Amino acid sequence: MTWCQRLSACGLKSWTVVCHGIGGWFAMVCCVMPLHAHATEISPETSKEERIAIFRLNVDKILRQLDARQGPGLAVWVEWEGEVIYNNWAGLAQRDQRIPIDGNTVFELASASKPMTAAAVMQLADSGVLKLDDSVNQWVPGLPSEWTGITVQHLLTQSAGVPDYMRQITAATLMELDGLTNDKLLKRWRTDPRLNFSPGSQAQYSNSNYVLLAEIVTNACGKSFGECLRQGMFEPLGMTRSRVETQPRLLDETLALNYAATQRTKGIQLRTEGPTGIYSSLSDIAIWLRAYQDGRVVSPDSHARMTQPGTANPAFENGDLYGMGWVLSSEKPSHGAYAHAGQKDGYRTLIRANPHYRVSYILLSNGGDFVQPVSNEVHYWIQELFEGSI
Repeated sequence: MTWCQRLSACGLKSWTVVCHGIGGWFAMVCCVMPLHAHATEISPETSKEERIAIFRLNVDKILRQLDARQGPGLAVWVEWEGEVIYNNWAGLAQRDQRIPIDGNTVFELASASKPMTAAAVMQLADSGVLKLDDSVNQWVPGLPSEWTGITVQHLLTQSAGVPDYMRQITAATLMELDGLTNDKLLKRWRTDPRLNFSPGSQAQYSNSNYVLLAEIVTNACGKSFGECLRQGMFEPLGMTRSRVETQPRLLDETLALNYAATQRTKGIQLRTEGPTGIYSSLSDIAIWLRAYQDGRVVSPDSHARMTQPGTANPAFENGDLYGMGWVLSSEKPSHGAYAHAGQKDGYRTLIRANPHYRVSYILLSNGGDFVQPVSNEVHYWIQELFEGSI
């Protein structure tokens, strides 16, 4: 099974969900309950105030139903035309302790970590520490000489050709990922330099590219990946509930457990960082996304480069493109929307911005297929009311 799935398969009109999964045993739940009873009330003439009221009415109802289940849950943040119109959550972060989710609950971001990793690279480029046409071998010692032609830009734009270490994982090989770290992957690559294609000749989504980018960030800033993010982004922006996989838990951290029951995903603990491995809360990601759009994370030029196709070659089977840390839909490219989603067992995440409609939103869940229909329903209302579906 591919980790790139279309929400449109569930009746939702938008973009590619780029998922980070473990094993070939995920299935997107597409039997969303028909909660769209108020859709007929919406027309192109529906006012801003009415749209917001309809959204709040329906999403509050959805979240109340989720809360009643007393299981894993969902956190939702929506900003439209400069106003935060929704900031709410439901369900449990930790079922045994009966700890509810709130805006400060920390979630594993899965592949939605990639925009932050890409932004850390672009910060180093903005400051002149590295160049996008630098070879990966310049920054990561001991890589195969065959990889000399891979540049930082190739990695960012998913056009490097490095095979994805997360592809075609089966139940038989799943345990090989238990405890996997960036260092272990580097050792593997040093003895296996095979590439899927010549760098720059194609594009193909690969988690491996972002492991290498995390290593570049580490070596370029002279600190651990987590410390680079803390000093370069988290601390300056006031993100007090964000960290990476290998850092100790924060003193006041409430972690949303996988399915509200465990820290492990599918029985293993994957400790790679860069493509995944960033933990953050709804409130912190909202801070980051606003700062990113306001030019307080990377320079305007870097922001523009990150949100434009890095290559004309699609990175996904459905034709969608990849910028630098962002998925760019092949549908309505003139709108300039950029997004990234993640899937890692029960963790399902989404960060999306659509400048054309001046809407941004974040969805975080720890409930897997149990909560996915609810998340899909919330996404439906966002698109119907704020992204031009009506």
